[in-house]
Amino acid sequence: MKVLLVEDNIGLNASLKEILELNSYIVDGAFDADEALNFLQNSYYDVIILDVMLPDIDGFALLKILREKGIKTPVIMLTAKDQLKDKVKGLELGADDYITKPFEVEELLARIKAVVRRSFSEKTDIVKIDDLEIDLSSRKVKKNGQEIDLTPKLFCILEQLLRNRGRVVTYEMLYGKCWEITEIPTNETLRSNMKLLRKLIDPEKKIIKTISGVGYRID
Repeated sequence: MKVLLVEDNIGLNASLKEILELNSYIVDGAFDADEALNFLQNSYYDVIILDVMLPDIDGFALLKILREKGIKTPVIMLTAKDQLKDKVKGLELGADDYITKPFEVEELLARIKAVVRRSFSEKTDIVKIDDLEIDLSSRKVKKNGQEIDLTPKLFCILEQLLRNRGRVVTYEMLYGKCWEITEIPTNETLRSNMKLLRKLIDPEKKIIKTISGVGYRID
């Protein structure tokens, strides 16, 4: 699971990143809104931990930008403020949860799992495109009614394309989501996997679009 941590305090950013990585999360640490937006343009995240007090624009303004851009990634607001109006403001702007400093690590981990679980359950499980039917819950794929056996990695690639329909899924997003942290994939490795995926589900190349030098997209 991949996390974007947006926290301007260098020490806290580093310690939270270390804790999350020890709990098997892949973490990118950003220190301001501009850096966070750059990360989001190039990678896919399962959850964003967003501090309210940032040096360029505050977390509320950044959250508003994300939602206006159509980025629906679950967001947990992280702040020293505990006033009700601040919590309400964050939730109204599209935050999924709110945690006040200081907090216990176990609470943060539990909240991450909760918002990701809610986000996953809200997404459509069965997707139909042309002669394909994909059940994201049971991880079954059918073409013209015939079941196709995909490896876990090929299904993961397909799932990321489906969950981001209409958006370009970059190479980096696929690496972060479908390859283990110990693996070192290359663009050629990804192309080989995509070639095999297309052979199995999209030999006419009507469904999966290649965005040259960037990634892939399903409309």
